[in-house]
Amino acid sequence: MILSTKTEAAPAPKRDPGEPDRRSAERYPFSAVAEAVELSSRVRVTARVSDISRTGCYLDVINVFGPGVKAQLTIRHANLKFDVVATVVYSLPGMGMGVTFNSISPEMESVLERWIAEARGEIAPTEEPPIANRMIQDFPRVERHILGRLIGLMIRKSMLTREEGTELLDELLRENKE
Repeated sequence: MILSTKTEAAPAPKRDPGEPDRRSAERYPFSAVAEAVELSSRVRVTARVSDISRTGCYLDVINVFGPGVKAQLTIRHANLKFDVVATVVYSLPGMGMGVTFNSISPEMESVLERWIAEARGEIAPTEEPPIANRMIQDFPRVERHILGRLIGLMIRKSMLTREEGTELLDELLRENKE
């Protein structure tokens, strides 16, 4: 499903195996959470970045935007956030889309360079706190209560072992006291 009616999805550019890659920058395997918001319609999708370069990235996402669509892109990884306006170069419905970054601010450029250096193995990756801790810290009190109820329900439905659920609930209680 393409989320923009402006343009239709185009297949990924096909190239002859002997033809050189036309990308202007080398891609690196990278895994991060991204959110793209189409600028005109404000339609929002959440995606996973699967590779990144100095000029763009590939977003794994089922509902794609059409080629040429501009979107505000936010990528979060290792306690850092990268914000940029991006343009969809190609989209594959049900699979994902390739985007190119438009003008990158110097602050965002340094974030991107750090991630690329990590992907190349030039510097050690930044440690991320466990996802549950980060999520709990961001939740207001009411949402923490709901999260506690959800963990209890998951234990009762055998989606979590009692030990896993107890550990999460203990962590949630510790966070509530701070």
